[in-house]
Amino acid sequence: MTLVYLQVYSVTPVFRRALKVLGACALTLNSLVSYAEWNTTLGNTMHYTDDVALFSVTRRLSLKDDPTQPIVDRPNQGGDFVYEPKAELAWDGENSFGAVNFELEAGGYVFLDQSKFSHGIYEAQISQAFATGTKVSLFYNFVPDLFLGQNIYIDVERNEQEEDESLSNHYWSVHIDQALSDSITVRLLGRYGLRVYNHPFEHRDTRFWTLGPHLEWEITPDVELLVGYHFEEGSVNQRQAFNFEDDVSYINQYASAELKVHLLQRLQLMLIFDYEKNDFNSPLLNDEHRGATEGVYQGELELQYALDHGMQLKLGWQHGERKLTTETQEIKNNNVWLGFEYAF
Repeated sequence: MTLVYLQVYSVTPVFRRALKVLGACALTLNSLVSYAEWNTTLGNTMHYTDDVALFSVTRRLSLKDDPTQPIVDRPNQGGDFVYEPKAELAWDGENSFGAVNFELEAGGYVFLDQSKFSHGIYEAQISQAFATGTKVSLFYNFVPDLFLGQNIYIDVERNEQEEDESLSNHYWSVHIDQALSDSITVRLLGRYGLRVYNHPFEHRDTRFWTLGPHLEWEITPDVELLVGYHFEEGSVNQRQAFNFEDDVSYINQYASAELKVHLLQRLQLMLIFDYEKNDFNSPLLNDEHRGATEGVYQGELELQYALDHGMQLKLGWQHGERKLTTETQEIKNNNVWLGFEYAF
C-alpha cells in the first residue's frame, strides 16, 4: 500500500496542490466562525478496466456526477490498472436559517501504463438548509486535461492527420431539495457547463445545460431508492464546426435508478442501472455524426463493508454496452475495483 501512495504522489502534482488548497480553505473557514465541525475523508481505490478510453465516461455516469461525458470516437484502446486517490474536507455549521455545509473534494484517476489518460477531478459544494425542509446546494466541478485518445483531424483542405484529443470540463450545478415526508425527498437539478478542447479540435468546444428531477425514497430503514431523469442539450459554434464538417452538438436523455440495501449491520449492497440516449443533431451533410444516435446501457454492483474507526471497504463491478447507429459493432466495457475510505 505504501508503494501505491508513493506512485500516486509522484504522478499527480496537481492532486498535491489541490490538497494544499483544501488546507488553506479549512483555515479560512475556521477563522470566520466561532463553531465548526470538521470531517475529513481519505480514500484510494484500485480499478481494472478493459477500455481506458471509456473508463472515465463509465465511472462518471451517475445522477450525482457528470453522466454526459464528451463523445469518444475511438474506444477499444486497451485495458489498464487505474488508481483512484481521493481527499474530501467537509465543514458543518449553523446560521440563522439552519444547517449549512461546505465541502471540497480532490481526486482523480492515475493509469498505471497508459499514463496519458491520467487526470484530476475537483469539486466544491456549499448547501443551505431551511426550516421548511428545503435545501439549496451549489456545485462546481472541474476536470482539467481529460485525454480522450488519438483522433483523426481533418483540416479545411480535407487533409487528414492523427492528433491527440483532450479537453478541460467545467460545470456549475444547483440542486433544490424538498422533503415531502420523513422518507421522501424530491429534487430539481439544473446544470450549465463548458467543454474546452485542445488544438486542433477547438471547433468542438461545447456549451451544455441540463434540467431534471430526482426522487429519494427511504422505503424501509434498510432499503433506499434514488431515481432520476435528465434532459440535456449541448451545442457548438456552428460557424466553426462548418469549416471542418464536424459538429458534435447533441440532445441527451438520461435515466437512472440506484438501490441501496443494508444486508447486515455493517454490510450494504448498491445496485445501479443507467440508460442514456444521445441524438447528434449536426446539420452538416458530410458530418459522420449527422443523424447518429447512441444508446448506452450500464449496470453496477458494489458491496460496502464498514470496519471500525471510520474505515469502509468496497468491492464492485460495472458493465456497460453502447451502440452508435453509424457503427456496425456494439462496444462493451467492464470495470472492477477494490478500495477503501477512511473518515475522521
